[in-house]
Amino acid sequence: MQTEDLKQALEHLGERVSDTQVFRMIADVDPNNTGGLSFYDFKQLVMEKRENEKGTSDADLMDAYVAMGGDQDGGGCVDADMLIKTIKEEFEMTIDIEALIAEVDEDGSGEIEFDEFKELLGGGAGGGDDDDDDDNNDGGAD
Repeated sequence: MQTEDLKQALEHLGERVSDTQVFRMIADVDPNNTGGLSFYDFKQLVMEKRENEKGTSDADLMDAYVAMGGDQDGGGCVDADMLIKTIKEEFEMTIDIEALIAEVDEDGSGEIEFDEFKELLGGGAGGGDDDDDDDNNDGGAD
């Protein structure tokens, strides 16, 4: 994800940030000064920003879940194809959302339950460690 993508993604999430703030955010997680960041680092930035401002809110995640088709009580599910379309077409993000969904869709159903949705967008409250993908689990040095 490049600097402009980060700013646009944050704006779609309702965050208002200046170019300078975006640059500083990336600099904090990009020790090699590549000018970009991974989706994992993006999630960490969003989580840290929200925790610093007002704390992460399950209510916000639930609102997003319901907006995507889930039930207000956390039941039901979000169609993975609809989520992919929203991320790519409406938010115009260039992340590999298909791979991220494959990681959290534990049962491979193509339907994202609330716990999977929360792990995907909320940084995971204790999600699956059973995948050993090549991402750095804590955004450590490369």
